[in-house]
Amino acid sequence: MMVEKSQPVPDLLAFVAIGSIAALVTILCTVAGNYPGAKPLLSAVITGLGAGTLILFRQLRKAANSLTASKSRARYVATHDTLTQLPNRTLFLERLADAQRTDAGAPSDASLAIFCVGLDRFDEVSEVLGPDATDNLAIEVASRLRTACDEHDTVARLGDDLFGVLRSGQGTDFAGEFAADLIKVLSETYAAAAGQVVVTCSIGASLVPPGLGKPADALRHAKLALSSARKLGGAHWRCFEPAMDLALKSRNALEVELRRAVAKGELTMVYQPQVNAKGAIVGVEALMRWFREGRAEVSPSQFIPLSETCGLSDAICQFALRQAVLDAQKWPNLKVAINVSAQQIRSGSLIAMLTELLQETGCNPRNFELEITESVLLADESDIYQTLHAVRRLGFGIALDDFGTGYSSLSYLRRFPVDKIKIDRSFVSHLGQQPESSAIIKAIVDLAVALELKVLAEGVETQAQADTLERLGCSLYQGYLFSKPVAAGEIDAMVAKRVKRAA
Repeated sequence: MMVEKSQPVPDLLAFVAIGSIAALVTILCTVAGNYPGAKPLLSAVITGLGAGTLILFRQLRKAANSLTASKSRARYVATHDTLTQLPNRTLFLERLADAQRTDAGAPSDASLAIFCVGLDRFDEVSEVLGPDATDNLAIEVASRLRTACDEHDTVARLGDDLFGVLRSGQGTDFAGEFAADLIKVLSETYAAAAGQVVVTCSIGASLVPPGLGKPADALRHAKLALSSARKLGGAHWRCFEPAMDLALKSRNALEVELRRAVAKGELTMVYQPQVNAKGAIVGVEALMRWFREGRAEVSPSQFIPLSETCGLSDAICQFALRQAVLDAQKWPNLKVAINVSAQQIRSGSLIAMLTELLQETGCNPRNFELEITESVLLADESDIYQTLHAVRRLGFGIALDDFGTGYSSLSYLRRFPVDKIKIDRSFVSHLGQQPESSAIIKAIVDLAVALELKVLAEGVETQAQADTLERLGCSLYQGYLFSKPVAAGEIDAMVAKRVKRAA
C-alpha cells in the first residue's frame, strides 16, 4: 500500500505555538530577575506552561498522524477495488507510467507487457448462481493472479470481469508463455456454494517499449487484443497488432458515415427478379444498397451488421420495408421478398413496423414475404416463435434464406410458419462439378414438396445450372443468368414488357 507523506501544517503550528511559549517563558524569567519576590508564582506559571506545551505538542502530533492516516485511507480507497483489494484502473495506469519512466534506459528488446484478462461466461455465472457467486469468483481469481505473478508485477481489477497485469520482460516470447500460463491457472475448477464452476478466460496483451507511448493508449491496445481473442472463443489470447486499431478506427468512421447516410436518406433499394421455368418474372427480392458519392459502394455484408451493433437496425429495417412496399405498388402481380435480420425478429419491433406500414399504405400483405436466415429458427426461442406467427397472422409470407448452410432440421420446418425455402447459392454453383450438390438439391426439393413448401434456387448463373435445377424439380430461380439487381424503374420496364408480350 502506498503511503502519502504527512502535511507540514500541524508541525508548523506546533513550532509556532512552542516558540511563542518559549518567548513568554523568557519574558517571565526576566521579570523574575527584576522582582525576586515574584519567583514562586512565576515558577508555577512556567511549570504550567511547560506542561501545557507538552500536551499541546502531543495533541498536534496526534492530529498530524490522524490526518496522515486519513489521507492514506482515502488514497487507498480511491486506488483499490473494495472487493478484491487489488489496485484499480487509476493505480494501474500510475504504475504503468512509473514503470515506463523507470525503464526508459532499458535495452531495446525489453518490454513492458500489459495483459487484459477477461473472464468468459462471467454473466452466465451471475444469472445462474447469483451475485454472491460472482463476487466469490472475482476474489478467487484475484488470489490466483497474485500467486501466478511475481512480487514486482502489478495485478489490478479493471472491471467486473476484467483484470489487468503489468509485467516486465525481454523479447516477445515471454508474453505468450505468460498468457498461456494464466489461461491454464484461471481455467481450473472453482468451488461455489451450488457446486463446482468452470470459467475460462481470454487474454489480450500489449507490449510497450520502455519510455514510449501513453499509458491509456497501451491499456486500450490490450483491450482491443482481448476483444479479438474473445472472437476466437474462450481460453484464447491475442497480442495487439496495429491492424486492430486501424480496423476499429475504420469501423468508427464508417459508423459516422452510416448515421449521416440514414439521416439524409442516402440508402437505396434495388430488386433482383425471380423467375419461373419459362423465364417469366414472378417476384423480386428487395436488396439495400449504399452508394457513396465519389467513392466505392459499401457492401451490405459490411454495413448491415454494423447497423445492428450501433443502434441503426430499426431505422434501416423500417426504411427497407417502407420503400419496398411503395415501389411494389406498381407490381401488383409480383411477390416481393424483403430481408429481415435476426435482431429485428428478437427485438419485438417488427410487428409494430408491419402494422404501421399496413395502416399507412393499405398494401396487400399477401404480395410480400419476409426472408429470414436459418440461424433465426435454430435459436428456437419463444419470442421468435410468437413473432413469426404474428407475421403470418398479418398476412405476410415467410421465406427461409440460405437453406442448407446451417443445421437444417425437419423439426423446426414443421414448428415454424415457413412458406418457401431458398436453396443457397453455394450448392447451385457446384452443379456439374460436385455430384453431391445435385443430391443435396434433390433432397431439399423433395423435402419442400413433402412439406408443401415452395422452393427457389439462388445464384443461378448459367443455363446448364437452370436446366439441371428444373430436372431436379426446382422451378423457381434467381441469379445473374436472368438479371442482376436493378433499380425499381428497370423492374417497371420488365413488367411492362411482359404485359405487352402477353397481350
